[in-house]
Amino acid sequence: MKGIRFCLFLILLSLATPLDGQTGRELRNPSPKELIAQLLLRRAQKIRPGLSSPTESPVTPSVDPVEVEGGGVGVGGGAGGGGGIGSVVEEVVQLQQQQQQQQQQEQQQHRQADVFSNFFVEQDEACTGASCGTNEEFKERWSMPLMRLGNKRYYLGIFFKANWYKALQYCRFHGMHLASIESLRENTRIENYIKEAGLGHEHFWTSGTDQGEEGSFFWMSNGQPVTYTNWNAGEPNNFQYENGEMEHCLELWNRDGKGLKWNDSPCSFETFFICEVQ
Repeated sequence: MKGIRFCLFLILLSLATPLDGQTGRELRNPSPKELIAQLLLRRAQKIRPGLSSPTESPVTPSVDPVEVEGGGVGVGGGAGGGGGIGSVVEEVVQLQQQQQQQQQQEQQQHRQADVFSNFFVEQDEACTGASCGTNEEFKERWSMPLMRLGNKRYYLGIFFKANWYKALQYCRFHGMHLASIESLRENTRIENYIKEAGLGHEHFWTSGTDQGEEGSFFWMSNGQPVTYTNWNAGEPNNFQYENGEMEHCLELWNRDGKGLKWNDSPCSFETFFICEVQ
């Protein structure tokens, strides 16, 4: 009866255990003889480390699992007895676990590759004009990590720093706009979002600018004049630098440790930015 139970055990294991060297597309159910032959080869490799495959071995062990009643698996040449069923069963289980772990690792790598492929799109795939389709179709082309805050979704551009114009271009290329802030509620949501990301000490571009008329700020994202404001003390001051450049673009900046407030800054200044989409 022990022999019958052992054979049944090997058959059940063989239904889920692939052979060495098989890929995911080549998997098939190995027979008990093939499974035992594989284990015996591994034992022989432990004794003679130079062996890497049956073709390199001068002596290939023959397998004949016919003697299971006497406490061991009889192998041509007298490799039975002694360790018996328990040793072989243990090695079969270990082999199965190793192969399952390898398959899981490969599946995990494929999943990670799929995730990253959704975030990065080659520049060659950019479209222009009518080839982009409708606004909704254009938005669906991109899988950006957006955070919904109220009626808008926001993207923090924190993977590189850009001047105001390049930040504007990046957001538009991805079907979004540089952010506009039209109420205290929106300002608070954005500030909390940035702080929770651990970036409350950084500068962030918005779409605000007064390049059309000095002192008259408007949101480039929608063309609306700025009505709600949250300027730092003494801002905007349109400070002029040694190179003659003045401050015409609106950024968020925790200048005095009192939170992310508004500041006018040279548009050529390179920093992080915030994109938005409805």
